[in-house]
Amino acid sequence: MAPPTPAMQPGRRQQWHINRRALAALVSGRPRYFRALTTTAQVVALYSRAWPLGADARERAHAVAAQRVAELCRRNGGLWTKAAQFFSSRSDLLPPVYIEALQTLQNDAAPVAFAQLKPVLRSAYGPGWQQLFSFIDEAPVATASIAQVHRAVLASGEAVALKVRLPAVEKVFEQDARVFRLLARWLSPLVRVLDVVQVTEHLLAMTEEELDLRHEAHNLQRFARLEQVEGICVPTLVPELSKAQVMVTHWLAGQRLREFLDAHPAHAPLLLGRLLDSYVQQVTRYGLYHADPHPGNFIVTPDGTLAILDFGAVGRLTAPEVQRYSRLLFGLLALGLEQDQPSDEEIDALGQLFVDAGFEGGDPATLRELSRYVLTDRMQRQAPLASMGDLMERFREARIRIPDSYIGISRVLITLGGFLMQYQVPLTWQASVAPGAGSKRPLQ
Repeated sequence: MAPPTPAMQPGRRQQWHINRRALAALVSGRPRYFRALTTTAQVVALYSRAWPLGADARERAHAVAAQRVAELCRRNGGLWTKAAQFFSSRSDLLPPVYIEALQTLQNDAAPVAFAQLKPVLRSAYGPGWQQLFSFIDEAPVATASIAQVHRAVLASGEAVALKVRLPAVEKVFEQDARVFRLLARWLSPLVRVLDVVQVTEHLLAMTEEELDLRHEAHNLQRFARLEQVEGICVPTLVPELSKAQVMVTHWLAGQRLREFLDAHPAHAPLLLGRLLDSYVQQVTRYGLYHADPHPGNFIVTPDGTLAILDFGAVGRLTAPEVQRYSRLLFGLLALGLEQDQPSDEEIDALGQLFVDAGFEGGDPATLRELSRYVLTDRMQRQAPLASMGDLMERFREARIRIPDSYIGISRVLITLGGFLMQYQVPLTWQASVAPGAGSKRPLQ
């Protein structure tokens, strides 16, 4: 990394000002930060005792530490939950037990009483906000780390989903952001496998964007203009009622995908095939993809349409990235689906695709060997998409840096692969769309 420019090197007075603000944030959020310090001390003590005792003791320490970190993030909420969700997709950085523990924070958070949301609605719409609605169900449909969703009916009689930012979440984010930046500067010299400051700034920028629901409204409108795979839909925005603190969409009745498939497993090949078609199209055709594919963001409507919800987090790819990742994705799928063992030439070609896609830190021979391991071992025993998590773990062990733009794609692939494995749906080539082609073909 290049040395900072003079403009990036604060003088003592400016440095003290930065530290003073971070100290003020620590004082304001002291219950959260006391929990963080306590957990950090516990984790450090765990590893200090376990490390000299060998691999088995270290694995046991990983398991206990992962659960304590996950519980800390759950209790602190807000940015801490977002950080847990972010790192739950970074199997290239964390051991599997951490990934499993942090993935539990993808579920709904504890609901907030509707009375606490009324000041947010008053701020967004003015003192007469209640006249906009003839009914609001005060029991939330879903609660996440930043916002809560309620079913409502407009004064016009139209059923809508009312998404309201949680109170004080912006203030808490500002406090936590200062502390996260301070911690990143402290940890940066100690952690060599990644740029801690860069990762922290990426996480903060992503979360800050989600705090302003106008960004999600814009993302939703962009997706609504795209041609969707047959049987896939997205909500319709009510733009005149969507603000920074509140977003309103037309109500989509339905059942969460996992609940529906548990009750109707025979529908899994059709619905999961459509979902896979949609994501492959988003990545390889549009370069714009829904980047938060946890189960609560998919519902099945009464007519069998699969709706994709929550566009607060989206991935954006440049045209060259679309080309590179399309070749890599279809190379993985094509070789993983072959019944015969892949040839040396095919594995060499796949290793080169990783190099071309910007994977760094290992020479082409290392990437080819990892490709050989996955394709000849794991992918022959598991669905190819589900084995993406194993591949990411191997990259972590080999200290290979994965491009940031691929992290979101890998999270999507791992989630979809988990769905396919859970409901025993085999991946077939007909379930995917050709690069740049799009598809309106449902699975049979």
